[in-house]
Amino acid sequence: QKNKRINIRLSEKDLIGIQTRAVEEGLPYQTLISSVLHKYLSGMLTEIRRA
Repeated sequence: QKNKRINIRLSEKDLIGIQTRAVEEGLPYQTLISSVLHKYLSGMLTEIRRA
């Protein structure tokens, strides 16, 4: 259950990158950020180098 709201500061470059990736994945960018954080904390995040 998502019941906490947070505010974070990101570089403009990182935010644009997240928003771009979210569009590619068909997700809202905030959902993508939440998913990445959850996967990191669960130990499920793996690094994949993109060309």
